[in-house]
Amino acid sequence: MQKVFSGTFDRIEYRGAFIMTETATLTWFSGNYGSTMQAFALQKTVMELGYGNHIINYVPNKWEKLTFFCKSSARFVTLKAKIENKKIESKFLNREEIDLKNKKFEEFYEESLLLTEMIPTQNQMKSLNNKYRAFLCGSDQIWNPNYFKKCNFLEFVSASNKKIAYAPSIGTTKLAENEKRKMKPYLDRFNKISVREQSSKNLIESVVEKPVQVVCDPVFLLSREKWIKSMQLKAPEGKYILCYFLGDNPEYQETAKKLQEILNIKVKVIPTNIFGYSLGFETQKTVGPKDWLSLLYGAEFVLTDSFHATAFSIIFNKSFYVLKRFSDTSPKSQNSRIYHLLNMTGLEDRIWQDTTSVSYIENDIWKTVDEKMRTERETSILWLKNALEDK
Repeated sequence: MQKVFSGTFDRIEYRGAFIMTETATLTWFSGNYGSTMQAFALQKTVMELGYGNHIINYVPNKWEKLTFFCKSSARFVTLKAKIENKKIESKFLNREEIDLKNKKFEEFYEESLLLTEMIPTQNQMKSLNNKYRAFLCGSDQIWNPNYFKKCNFLEFVSASNKKIAYAPSIGTTKLAENEKRKMKPYLDRFNKISVREQSSKNLIESVVEKPVQVVCDPVFLLSREKWIKSMQLKAPEGKYILCYFLGDNPEYQETAKKLQEILNIKVKVIPTNIFGYSLGFETQKTVGPKDWLSLLYGAEFVLTDSFHATAFSIIFNKSFYVLKRFSDTSPKSQNSRIYHLLNMTGLEDRIWQDTTSVSYIENDIWKTVDEKMRTERETSILWLKNALEDK
């Protein structure tokens, strides 16, 4: 994609034609495989609809990070994660491995995403109003009240510019009254609102009197064939079970060992925490975004507690089981995201239970799932097209 500056707006050469960069998206896109892929998919879809797009490259400065940390109800979780990352780097990775993984992410951002200039504060986002006519926010859990930021609700966008929410997730099934009051003035300003889960729709409709559409996560906006072609995916050699865990439940290791014994194939792990490095299986240390997709694409079986690893298992027709990262009764539970996805596809039986009898997903079931997701994709793209056209 070639960028050309022309007056107020950039022009981007896309599929042999120049289109004006009139839209910008505020989303999470860095440091996390799923976030990176959903950002890529939404931008690609907006571009294919004929609208040039930049992802807002919000990189908070130290003061902004400190302010958010002090206000965030999830600050201790954030601090714990930072400490754990430092331990991982010192105990399990050498400098070359750390640099290689970071390089792969940076190369993906450079080659596969179109970003704005770096923006260090939420207040500086206001200058973008002179460069774009429509702004999108989503997807991922950008509306999770534990990570509340005004910019995630497009607070910086002027009244004259269009504001569209595409598939943000609240990430929980409950909102406290003070959280609803905090969100309401920002939600009232949106021209169009869609969300990723039915539970998020119910919550948003309890806050504002606006129509709210449930749409699919951006990764489902691209077909399996588009993902393979866009990422030039090649499956690693040999059969393997892929484990990708964000949590650290000791039962994960027992389940992986059980599946390994039944299927009699090796286990590969993409570690995200100290627990992942300690499972005792083959560790994939320097996995970049494209590597992550390739490992999912080539897997014989997938074990995960991740929403987006589950989503790509479905896209690539990979047999999988989802392990619960949270107790259903926990106020911090984010299980509703995966429940919604499995209900939508008719794959509710892929949640691992102690009594589960291991089975592959049959081809006839995949045909039904593919047809359901094709319908969801078409409906969601039509909603996005109409929102951009203001229909």
